[in-house]
Amino acid sequence: MREALQENDSEAFKAQLAQSKLVKLPSGLRRVLRTFIKLQRYIEHTFKYKHLTNGRIEGLNNKIKVLKRIAYGYRNFQNFRTRILVTNKLYLNEIPVVQAA
Repeated sequence: MREALQENDSEAFKAQLAQSKLVKLPSGLRRVLRTFIKLQRYIEHTFKYKHLTNGRIEGLNNKIKVLKRIAYGYRNFQNFRTRILVTNKLYLNEIPVVQAA
């Protein structure tokens, strides 16, 4: 199964899952197998969409946590939110104009 994951071979992964259902496994491995079966759809998506990751989101979360640690508290949440947006360049350059209906 590890080889199928390393080689990004979804068909081999499916075959290994089907074959492992027929073999008597220790309870710990059965638990892992149930998790793989439960998340099979998402695992197959990682084979198909290799270039998509959540790395940017994880990096942003890390930056926010660091900022929160060094901020020593803000008067209100709006100031903290503004600092996050400015620090990470997540602000809009122009304010969108909303026209009345």
